[in-house]
Amino acid sequence: MAEKMRFKSVAEAAAFLAVDDTVKNLVQDEIDNSQIVNNLLRLRLRKGVSQKELSKSMGCDSSKISRIEAGNDLQLKIGDISQYASALGVQMNVVFEDTTLPVAEQIKCNVFSIHEKLEQLVGLAKQVDGDETIINAINSFYKEVLFNFLVRFADSHGRLRVASGSTKSPLSNARNQRDLYNEEEPVSEAQTETPQS
Repeated sequence: MAEKMRFKSVAEAAAFLAVDDTVKNLVQDEIDNSQIVNNLLRLRLRKGVSQKELSKSMGCDSSKISRIEAGNDLQLKIGDISQYASALGVQMNVVFEDTTLPVAEQIKCNVFSIHEKLEQLVGLAKQVDGDETIINAINSFYKEVLFNFLVRFADSHGRLRVASGSTKSPLSNARNQRDLYNEEEPVSEAQTETPQS
């Protein structure tokens, strides 16, 4: 009976099938250089839009859509990406991340960015004038965000503890932080409100 083969990546499987380890690097490079193209294709398919429909919305020939989706990120033009996304009703954002910053600073930048998006939801909640359905959906989403963050934080922190050989529970630190917080003078709601502009 044949033994089951398990591969860690598509590139590894391709190298095995080609009996050539250089193929692994070539395939991995192609995967790495196709992230934007794959996201665009995924968006189009998720929205159930055909290449022909998309080309009509973009005002181009459907062969252009085929070329975009069959190519890789290095062949893309920023204008084509923007036009493609816009035709799907998707807003495009370009983010420049300074990878020379320490990882802790990069994480802080992402936290601030998430905070800005959550504040947009707060603004939406203020605009709906007491619509319980929308307010409940926003509250539910906030709980989901918090849950997902805590699960991933606990997972990463657990791996950090294993890597560093630490036996101290993350909960003991949390308890210490809570105790410190409880010893401080409580802050009233009036002190935490930010002035409206």
